[in-house]
Amino acid sequence: MKTVPLYIMAVTLLMSCASSPKQTANSNSQPHAAKKIDESDKPPFIGMTREQALARYGEPARRTVTPDGEMWTYNLNMGEFVGKHMIPFFFSTQELRLGILTFGPNGRVTQFRWDQPNP
Repeated sequence: MKTVPLYIMAVTLLMSCASSPKQTANSNSQPHAAKKIDESDKPPFIGMTREQALARYGEPARRTVTPDGEMWTYNLNMGEFVGKHMIPFFFSTQELRLGILTFGPNGRVTQFRWDQPNP
């Protein structure tokens, strides 16, 4: 009598394991959906529009107006920077990386500064 509940549990376990790959295969068998490519690590380019910058990098941390034009400032490694510096006794020489876009009167990037990560 004790073997019947064990038998039922074993069969149930095997059935649940056997059905998992089928469910996964069905969920991945959708028609070829266009995969979005993450371009947020790519530096900007001269002539980039405001719309392109917003689509690629999102909202800037700060917007300022200067004689050169409108400047957008991005904190490129803020999550990594803050996360590591919250560890007690973690003495790091890591610096905050910035990305600065300057837009001219035509709404396109005229100059930029995009800090690259240190190897």
